[in-house]
Amino acid sequence: MLAAADRPRPEVELYLVGGHVLRGRLAGIGDDAGTAVVSIVTGGHPRTPALGCVRVDQIAAVVALDASLLVRPVVSDQPAPSKLELARALGARAESLTTALGRALPLTTVPELDEDGRRAVAAVLPALVDALRAIARDPMGKAALDALDGVELGAAGSPELRRDGNKLVVLGPRSPIDAWPAARLRAELEKLL
Repeated sequence: MLAAADRPRPEVELYLVGGHVLRGRLAGIGDDAGTAVVSIVTGGHPRTPALGCVRVDQIAAVVALDASLLVRPVVSDQPAPSKLELARALGARAESLTTALGRALPLTTVPELDEDGRRAVAAVLPALVDALRAIARDPMGKAALDALDGVELGAAGSPELRRDGNKLVVLGPRSPIDAWPAARLRAELEKLL
């Protein structure tokens, strides 16, 4: 269910019969001569992950370290803003950003946002503009923002920031539980700029 919704799997601890503990995120389940085998990403880097494998008959207990991923709703219970409501919110936030930057920085959305996409953009918009305004208070941050021609907002399975030429692309997560805290959003923006 989590993988199908493009959401991270919870971190788990596998307590093995022999007394060892294997900690990580579930990577997959396979078969070894009729016995199920669980693969766990235990660390490393996205391109070169460290992987542990254990037969399920060797697992004594499983602990989900963040079970909120399993029990909280995948979709927000907030109603999705209409296209007009979202356009108004973008305009209002763009005005406050113009005041901070001393120039207009257009805030636009990707074409054809569905309800979940509009909900994701509406959710990330306040934190994004607050972070950009805070960055603009620093002379180096303001100079970096002055190099931008605009900000395009959209939605994805998980938060994403990237530059597309002189445009900043911000993809808010479709699920509210995958949203970055404001401090992380600002840190990621500062790294990118």
